[in-house]
Amino acid sequence: MSGFRTVWLVELAALTDDKLLLQAVADVLGIQDQSARPQLDTLADHFADKRLLLVLDNCEHLVDACAILVDQFLRAAPDLRVLATSRHALRAAGEHLLAVAPLPMPDLTQVRSLPTRYAAVRLFGERAAAALPGFRVDAVNRDTIARICHRLDGIPLAIDLAAVWARALSVHQILRRLDDYFEFLAEGSRVSVPRLRTLRATIDWSVDLCSVEEQEGWARLSEFIGGFDMDAAEAVCAGEAVLDVVDGLVDKSILTRANGAAMARYRMLEPIRQYGQQRLASSGQRTTVRTRHRDYYGRLAGQAEQAWLGAQELEQYAQLQREHVNLRAALEFCLTESGEEQAGLDTGSALWIYWFLSGSHTEGRYWLDRALESNPEPSPARAKAYGSMPGSP
Repeated sequence: MSGFRTVWLVELAALTDDKLLLQAVADVLGIQDQSARPQLDTLADHFADKRLLLVLDNCEHLVDACAILVDQFLRAAPDLRVLATSRHALRAAGEHLLAVAPLPMPDLTQVRSLPTRYAAVRLFGERAAAALPGFRVDAVNRDTIARICHRLDGIPLAIDLAAVWARALSVHQILRRLDDYFEFLAEGSRVSVPRLRTLRATIDWSVDLCSVEEQEGWARLSEFIGGFDMDAAEAVCAGEAVLDVVDGLVDKSILTRANGAAMARYRMLEPIRQYGQQRLASSGQRTTVRTRHRDYYGRLAGQAEQAWLGAQELEQYAQLQREHVNLRAALEFCLTESGEEQAGLDTGSALWIYWFLSGSHTEGRYWLDRALESNPEPSPARAKAYGSMPGSP
């Protein structure tokens, strides 16, 4: 790396005891000190007159110890620089955070335009070729490979684990099996560090970094699809410290904040969301959380219905556009869960102007047809829904 005489990499993923952190650094540097001096002083003296970069890789499970270590080293060595890779900020003095985004992927509507220039597709092709000599990305498989990369949110580890299956499966078969990719990827590869053997193990590790409240929030927030704002989070989590939970999950990279939004929005990468869904299902709280989710988006639809042709019309329309996929999820819950049919009818008909303005007539009719079928008895709500159906006479 330009500007540094040497770069030292300290891999910490396999280190479980923070008391051994100093020794791990000393081992990499080749420092053997038999004196009675504190090891921290010995290392600090070693760095004092050197211009080097120290990389602490995968240090989130040792975050407190690493923060103290880094602070001490930087005080002793003005020309030392430290690069720490972690799902959790160290919060050390002078820390600069750089979020590492998923690998770039091609737009699924424009895959035919040089897909291999995108890092996600290149990674899949390279790993698949290593597993199956002669494999290459071509005009026959490029669309499917792009879909695999999107299904895995461009996450390098997930793509790596999926690509090794090319030795036994076609890319079409790989894509089909990704509906439950935790189980599918679990058998794909074995890397040197035990806790990174599978994508599930990696996320298990992240769970261990979270407080009990953050773990519960992770599970509940996984009910959102495509993103959510703080109002939605507070409605669905129904806790007094939702803001602290969201802040903690952002800090640990479980949630990512969308850039450029006037109101902060958050989302989970799909593997993390699916993991949360599994935890939510096993907690016995999923119906309660889905009901809160349904109630929130039902209220949102009702508010938008009242706002049409008013001063808040554009704002409400923009919010419904942002929440389109969550509205779908709420409607699907209403129309598949016993006893929720009336709520589905009310929400679907409240959205009728939105279906019209957004050019979603076909989707609007789909939901209203299902809602009417689920509510066959004559009622004012049924009459309203039938009359509001896009394209109805």
